[in-house]
Amino acid sequence: MGLRTKQAIAIVVGVVVAIGMLLLGLWQMSRFQLSMEDVAAERGAMPPVSLSENVAEDGTIADIYGRIVTLEGGFRPDHNLLVGTEWPMRSVVAFEMTDGRTVAVVVGTADRGATLPEELLEVSRLEGVFLGGDASGDGETVPSDAPEGSLPTLRLQSMVQTWPQPMIQGYVTVAESFSAEYGLGRADALLPEGQGTAMHQGYAMQWWVFAGAAIAFSIFVARGFAKDEEKKRARAERRLAAQAAATDVDAESASEFTGQ
Repeated sequence: MGLRTKQAIAIVVGVVVAIGMLLLGLWQMSRFQLSMEDVAAERGAMPPVSLSENVAEDGTIADIYGRIVTLEGGFRPDHNLLVGTEWPMRSVVAFEMTDGRTVAVVVGTADRGATLPEELLEVSRLEGVFLGGDASGDGETVPSDAPEGSLPTLRLQSMVQTWPQPMIQGYVTVAESFSAEYGLGRADALLPEGQGTAMHQGYAMQWWVFAGAAIAFSIFVARGFAKDEEKKRARAERRLAAQAAATDVDAESASEFTGQ
């Protein structure tokens, strides 16, 4: 088998193995995403629970993240802000529960220039998905024409400084039907990443690293074939040189013998 053929086979095998490992990494991530969606759907399908009854006086929150919660009290429209990096932005309003604690509520999305509907003042009971604060969003910025005080992500630690206390460390996103009733756009519930996200991403990355290693190894093998071929050629040349030298010596000896 020729050198080029052996090198081509080594590279092709490496590429095939790498493609297989890339697909395994993608499969790993997709399976994890599906499992997370299943968990989120299961929690969202659970019966609603009272938010006030699941948040202790010391602020400890029961296992209700991702579940639908109910609240009773009233909105405090004097404490509101917009959240997002582009229009439409999420409209967040303070809701004071009957026990005196405050929770941030995403009532929908609003385009530039929109104002809070006055009808929100009449709301005394609502329900929505309870979530923790958004990811930090470092480096993200709000639109240049967003109102002062707007945030790129819903950072509860920033709001604690100015919103009524005590404030629950989590926020509620209402259903699309509620938002539509008050002329606002739909706000999706931004479910937090699961605890195993980084781990599963690591598993997927391992497969992709293995894929790169497979390509590198196939190149190494192909170069090894070339080096072996060079060594064989060098040995053959040395043999030929030795044979040629021996022939010259024999010829010289024969010439000397004939001359004598």
